[in-house]
Amino acid sequence: MSSYVRILYVNILFVLFLRALCFAETFTYEKILKLAIENSPILRAKSYDIGISSLSYKQSYANILPQISVGNRIEKFENLTKRTGFITAGGQVIGGQPDEWRTVFYVTGEYYLSNWYKKLPEINYYKKLKDYLIYDCQTELKRLIKEVLDSYSALLEAQIKLDYSNIILNQLKEIQSLKKSMYKKGEISYEEILKTEAQIEAMLKEQTELTRQYQIALLKISELTGRKFSHEDTFQEIELKGNFKFVEPDIETFPEFKAQLKQKEALEDRLKMVKRNFLPEVILYTRYDLYGSSYYSFKEALDNFKKTAFIAGIFLSMPIFDGGRLYFEKQKALLELKKQEERIRQVKQEKFREIQSFYSSYTELKNILKRYENLMKYYQKILDIAEKAYTLGEKSKLEILETKKDIASIQRDMKVTKNTLANLEKKLEIEINGKFRAYEEYCSYKH
Repeated sequence: MSSYVRILYVNILFVLFLRALCFAETFTYEKILKLAIENSPILRAKSYDIGISSLSYKQSYANILPQISVGNRIEKFENLTKRTGFITAGGQVIGGQPDEWRTVFYVTGEYYLSNWYKKLPEINYYKKLKDYLIYDCQTELKRLIKEVLDSYSALLEAQIKLDYSNIILNQLKEIQSLKKSMYKKGEISYEEILKTEAQIEAMLKEQTELTRQYQIALLKISELTGRKFSHEDTFQEIELKGNFKFVEPDIETFPEFKAQLKQKEALEDRLKMVKRNFLPEVILYTRYDLYGSSYYSFKEALDNFKKTAFIAGIFLSMPIFDGGRLYFEKQKALLELKKQEERIRQVKQEKFREIQSFYSSYTELKNILKRYENLMKYYQKILDIAEKAYTLGEKSKLEILETKKDIASIQRDMKVTKNTLANLEKKLEIEINGKFRAYEEYCSYKH
């Protein structure tokens, strides 16, 4: 290769390297989490649910306000009876002179006095429903945070295993080369070479599976964040503090529990609504009528506009028999309330069991990590002794390579354990320390 071609080749590689650096980006768990929360259609939909419920709550107040309406009729009337003069029914003019224009204008007002004892539970129902949806959104937020955490941890684990598989594969290839040399000298059998080649093939197979797992984890992260990642992007390890102090959790402060509790309170108000439907309707109503007519023209009918009637009264209505509809509705509401009470107990038990499981796994993994650290110390001492013995001619290079391969396997398992431990620590912080609350602003209607 000429010097010119060599320089051109180096320049091309350098440009490609710079382009890779420009497009590559480093991501942390916190950055990925923020992207996922901002991209979540479920959280956005739940924020709309909160907005809809808030409007329903405000709208329910209209039930305790008076209702006022106006009406108007303009028509050409032809009298088919022999009667003359005004004909009224219920305060409304329905007849008059033959072949006349007429116009009618009326104002009506209604006030449901019964709404003070019938509709107040409905107002409370919508308020509790709005509170339920806020806590339900926070529950979804926690679920999303833990899903992102698991996906990010799975991505890191696949990356760790891939990195160490390359290290172990290179060591196996070096062992294979050394064994081939020893075989030619007659120091080992051909079977030893075959064993190493089988290990290499197994490692290549494992790499294929790890690559698949990495691709799936990367796609999952892309799906959650709505962003496409490249293989040049790097992902930092989750910080492990390792000093989490367990505190008995108060499940009743959790959004999962509060959501179910608010739903129970809403169902209690719904039961009150159903029970009060058995009470009578009491309506205060008024009506004011104006009427104008003319044989000749619509304009003259307007000029003759005059008051004709004013009505005021109280309307009373009470259900006597409805086929059992209200009774069965009450029984249904009662059963739904009892079902919700059981759901509250279930949520409390499940959350307590889940947190206990997290902490038990966290405690055991801390012990396992400690064992790995001790094991690494022993293997490092074994390697130091082997290298010194090799210098003195008492050990073969093959033994050193085998020890290094074992150390790489232990380092890989230790890093995987550390990654799983960091995952559990984050989950415990989310559950017990309420770390998800930093993102609660996404559970409010802002549109």
